[in-house]
Amino acid sequence: MDWDISRLEDLEHYIWRCTACGTCRVAYDFGPPATCRPICPAGTEFGFEGNMSSKGKIAFARGILDGSLEFDEALLNDIYRCTICGGCQSQCQLDHKPFIPEIMEAMRRKAVEAGAGPLPLHKNLTRSLKSYNNPYQGPRRLRTDWTRPFKKAGRPIKDIMKQPAPVLFYVGCTGAFNQQARAIPTATASLFHKLGLDFGILGENELCCGSTAMRLGDAEEFKRLATQNLELFKKLHQEQGVATIVTSCAGCYRAIKKDYILSSAYDEMMDGVRVIHTAQFLYELHQEGKLPLEGGLEMKITYHDPCHIGRHLNKFEVDADGSQLWKGAYLGVSEAECLYEQPRELLKAIPGVEFVEMERNRANSFCCGGGGGVMTGFGEWAAKNAGLRIQEGLETGAAAMASTCPFCHYNLSQGAQRIASDMKVYDLVELLDQVVPAK
Repeated sequence: MDWDISRLEDLEHYIWRCTACGTCRVAYDFGPPATCRPICPAGTEFGFEGNMSSKGKIAFARGILDGSLEFDEALLNDIYRCTICGGCQSQCQLDHKPFIPEIMEAMRRKAVEAGAGPLPLHKNLTRSLKSYNNPYQGPRRLRTDWTRPFKKAGRPIKDIMKQPAPVLFYVGCTGAFNQQARAIPTATASLFHKLGLDFGILGENELCCGSTAMRLGDAEEFKRLATQNLELFKKLHQEQGVATIVTSCAGCYRAIKKDYILSSAYDEMMDGVRVIHTAQFLYELHQEGKLPLEGGLEMKITYHDPCHIGRHLNKFEVDADGSQLWKGAYLGVSEAECLYEQPRELLKAIPGVEFVEMERNRANSFCCGGGGGVMTGFGEWAAKNAGLRIQEGLETGAAAMASTCPFCHYNLSQGAQRIASDMKVYDLVELLDQVVPAK
């Protein structure tokens, strides 16, 4: 199986397209009222120009390519002080716009290839991927701990390796191993039971999607995990009747939907299988009248857009051969696959909920601060940044913040604790599970 993962050298044409104009630093909204708040978590925290959005990071890429910069401790710290959120990409209007996050990750891949990256604090994480097939140093048997309440209630969840089902619930490592985030797969499975869905999980046979390895620059580990997953998904389709893979993890969804297509065998392996995030899956059921909502939640709620199912799903149009403008010209972007409206529509549909919007939202959303290996490499900064996002939520008068990502859920909760806020953090499925009646 061949993979088309770019090297830094492959992107050099676009690296030199940056004019250092600084547009990437701010989330612009022309309103009314017009606003401009910072979009880059690293730039907000560290100030140093090299940490500031694509403008600074691309200067590093140029230095690495021309040999004027070496992978010393200072440069490595700066390369990994980036959540790979894509906020700068959403602001840029020059030809390198479609490739900005890829350039960031390509620098990390080059550091890993040189034996310099990732950071020392990431080493346990990468070793865990190789030893346990998850980044949490968790034995396989712990992957199903969250399912115990269902067994006790006489509603065991199918092991899809043993019992066929049309729907695979791909849980993800954070939902399975993080104590706080386990509320998300629990609520998801509860909802699926209430809706009478025929679904199963991989349990101990589930592997990490590889997103963590990809974001850290470990392309070989990503390819190992992704290849095994693609082979497994094909087998499940052929032998167990799986036609739909649903995940409540934004990172997993992004990896399978966007990173796996870099495989030459993707179309063959995924033929007949649809990958969908729970937000989209439940929204479609709601549109079909198959998601009954009863009772009510009397609360004011705002919504945080996870980067992985928001702007990371942009589709860019580039003049590849120069037939329209010039070779490599950026022509436009489609947000059709970005999951911006579906979670909001579901929240608004919950009886009693008053939905309010934060100033930075959708493509201009401010990252929670946990992605790109930052939570592991710079934990204090990740929580501090999440506190800034919680504060923005408080400015709306909301009592709760919803999201659709286990990683965001955990980091935002840490941020709320850090600023001693009573803001409640929920995943969308936790709220829906409270108002969907049992059959």
